[in-house]
Parts: sequence; structure tokens; C-alpha cells
Amino acid sequence: MTIEKIRKDLKNIRTYYADREVLDAAFRILPHRVKGLVDFYAKMISEVSLELYKVYYELYVRGLTQEAAAEELNYCTEYIRMKNKELLMYFQSKMEDE
Repeated sequence: MTIEKIRKDLKNIRTYYADREVLDAAFRILPHRVKGLVDFYAKMISEVSLELYKVYYELYVRGLTQEAAAEELNYCTEYIRMKNKELLMYFQSKMEDE
């Protein structure tokens, strides 16, 4: 899987978490594939270091910008960018292994 495809998946996951209650109610009536994506990535993220887990949580579950996540986690923005790239590479590697 390409990094670009992973980024698109993560954007959909971020959108889902931004309006989770409304979307969960809608999905009970009309299912959507994003729910499967959320579960798929949640399974993968459960196996990473806590540091990467926190970055994923702040960026994609809480929907923070990299700057806001850096402030929340007491890191510099460049460190969050580096960790986000590491996270993307982790997902790519994990998918290639499966």
C-alpha cells in the first residue's frame, strides 16, 4: 500500500472521529466502509510503542494539528512531523507483512 493511500485512510478516520456520534447513528441505518478502516488501523496501532500511539491518538482520534499535538505532548513540531512519518511507514510495513 502506498503512503498516499494510507494518508487518505487516516484522513477518513480523522473525519470519522470528528463526528463519531452522528456517524455511528447513521451507520446503524446505512453502513459505511470507514468503520472497517477505523477497526483495521486500531488493531495495528495497538501494537506500536506508546510514543507512536500517543501521536496517532492526538492527530487522528482527537484531530489536532501537528502544531497543537506538539504542544499537547510537550514536543517540538518537527518531532511530531518525524513521528507522524514514522507512523505512516509503520502502517505501510505492517500492511506489506500481511
